[in-house]
Amino acid sequence: MWLAQVDKPRPVVVLTRDPLAGMLNAVIAAPVTSTIRGLSTEVTVGPRDGVRRESVANLDNVQLVPRTRLIRRVGRVRPETIAAICRALAIATGCQP
Repeated sequence: MWLAQVDKPRPVVVLTRDPLAGMLNAVIAAPVTSTIRGLSTEVTVGPRDGVRRESVANLDNVQLVPRTRLIRRVGRVRPETIAAICRALAIATGCQP
């Protein structure tokens, strides 16, 4: 979980795998929002993941974020949350079998 300067400073979940993220000029990230709509493409994140209050990672709005826009790491997303993000990303992209 990173704080990034996107439309405004906001938390994002960096989706680019760690070994590659440091070599690229930009990373793929899902914005985190406190607007919870209950969609299958949203994954709940909270204080244990590095955000102040319960929010969601929005996999319908994945974006390319220049590394220069990453302000600081604010937490680490738990493995079970990463698994849910992978499922939601498959739904968002239509890549479900």
